[in-house]
Amino acid sequence: MTRAAAIVDGSSILVCGGLTANGSTTGSIIRLEPEAGQVRTAARLASPVHDAGAATLDGSGLVLGGGARLAGTSVQRLEPTGGTLTIGRLPAPRADLSAVSVAGELLVVGGGTPSAPDARVLATTDGVRFRTIARLARAVRYPAVAAVGGIVYVIGGTTGAGDTTAIQAIDPLTGAVRAVGQMPAAISHASALVIDGSLLIAGGRVGGRPQDLVWRIDLDGGPVERVGRLPYTVSDAAAAVLGGTGYLIGGERRGPLDTIITLQPD
Repeated sequence: MTRAAAIVDGSSILVCGGLTANGSTTGSIIRLEPEAGQVRTAARLASPVHDAGAATLDGSGLVLGGGARLAGTSVQRLEPTGGTLTIGRLPAPRADLSAVSVAGELLVVGGGTPSAPDARVLATTDGVRFRTIARLARAVRYPAVAAVGGIVYVIGGTTGAGDTTAIQAIDPLTGAVRAVGQMPAAISHASALVIDGSLLIAGGRVGGRPQDLVWRIDLDGGPVERVGRLPYTVSDAAAAVLGGTGYLIGGERRGPLDTIITLQPD
């Protein structure tokens, strides 16, 4: 499976949607239980999507946007009893995006449509009503996105002119967006994980090819540091951090993968 979205749910990780080995969009929600070593199908999305954003808001998992044949607008809430309920719509079609939870709000960052990356950073407190709180200096699809200390970092991604090296930082309180650094090479389709306060960027594509490098972003503005290598090249993996361990789930090389990589701090 590739291009899925991951949400931490207690001691489990829910892997939502994505593309299967034959290239079809799936509505499956897979529950990964690392301690028990179990992987099972838990439920299904109301609308199958890939390249969606996902995060937790007020204790509920939300899956936002994503694509099937075209970029969509649906906001799907994972129900405690299983399954999902469509509770709202994004203001415009958006796939290839990320979602993060910050200070009681859920932010929608990056993505758009192939013809028009969306620079708007959206915020919601309920998954129904959205407001624009900022605009990216560089609108990107397929960025790596994570929140650290209340600041949202947007790393790389694909612009209308190709991939970028830019590292952008969003302050949700003020709406300020500033450039805080650059990756060593233009990168997209990578995964961001925050482990023990460190912002790591794993895998992704450089020059259109999957990578196996792991980078640490210096949040004080220093140079980006290479800190490791993955066991194989991978892009478009679902990413989650649970119990101090990072997980890269699925993704793709020459095709979709069914493997899981774990990352732990030194």
